[in-house]
Amino acid sequence: MTQPASPLPPPATSGALQVSASVAVPILANTQITAAEAPNGAVFVSPESHDNPTPTVVWVVDPVGPAEIAEHVNGGVSALAADATNFYVVSNSTVIGYTRTTGNQMGQWNLPPINTANTSNADLVSMVAAAGEVLVMVAQGNLEDVYRFHPGSTAAPRMIAQGTSAAIGADGTVYYERSDNHLVALSPAGVTTVGPVLANSPNGSGGGIAGVDAVAGGLVWVSIPAGQGLDAQLLPYSATTLQPMGNYSGSVTEQIVDTSAGALVLAGPDGPGACPQGVSVTSTSCVFRISAAAVLSDPTPVGTADQLVGPFPAVVTASATTNDLVVDRLS
Repeated sequence: MTQPASPLPPPATSGALQVSASVAVPILANTQITAAEAPNGAVFVSPESHDNPTPTVVWVVDPVGPAEIAEHVNGGVSALAADATNFYVVSNSTVIGYTRTTGNQMGQWNLPPINTANTSNADLVSMVAAAGEVLVMVAQGNLEDVYRFHPGSTAAPRMIAQGTSAAIGADGTVYYERSDNHLVALSPAGVTTVGPVLANSPNGSGGGIAGVDAVAGGLVWVSIPAGQGLDAQLLPYSATTLQPMGNYSGSVTEQIVDTSAGALVLAGPDGPGACPQGVSVTSTSCVFRISAAAVLSDPTPVGTADQLVGPFPAVVTASATTNDLVVDRLS
């Protein structure tokens, strides 16, 4: 597992993006996966499972292939992250760190047991490497516990926040909905900013409760599902002041991701419906640009995609010619 010989070109910051490279990854397309991207554009992809005793292969596309084996992990993999130096895997409630230049293990940190009650189909664990530290979000029933540790320390991860939902910005700031329903930001320096109260009015159909979804384009994106379907309200808040920036319609299936091309959205077959079709491949998914007013534009068809990653935008999607996955680079 090495650094790429040359960096990826910067993607366009306006207009529709194009698929500039498509790299096969030997994972079956119907497999649940987890993916992450390093700052230099290396994309790591793995089958996703929790508490699985079967060894797992993590693949890396670095920068445009072919895909190579990054690590053999002795157990299931539930989350991935990478910084400029190291690569991190959550395997069976343990974070394992590897040095990217050699692939050798450089650290191991234990997480608390995960409470799967009331988690539905939500990801049990997610992880971000930012600002020289590693932050892990662990589902505990209806709550998200956020832990942080320094990769140069053997100290156990420390819980720094708890909320009903949470997202982490590229600078390592944690945005979460506190138990009193306030939107809160916790900076890497430990400074807490308390914002407005988020919606918490269950409607009996599984909707009416706000959730912090993503941080992108200088905004914290909060969604309020209507329930019994895919309609939702999207409420962006300033990532700096936490002040509300509007109330717009959206879809709970949309993935909003911050990239060097700007804030992008991966929308699936139940998304906005304005996904153009390719000449030879029918696309059920598209990558759109998203404005501060939640307006989607400049769609790029990406087949049947599973995940969108950044900072160099790429999607993990089903191959049009095989039964496996591919990583499509967007530029």
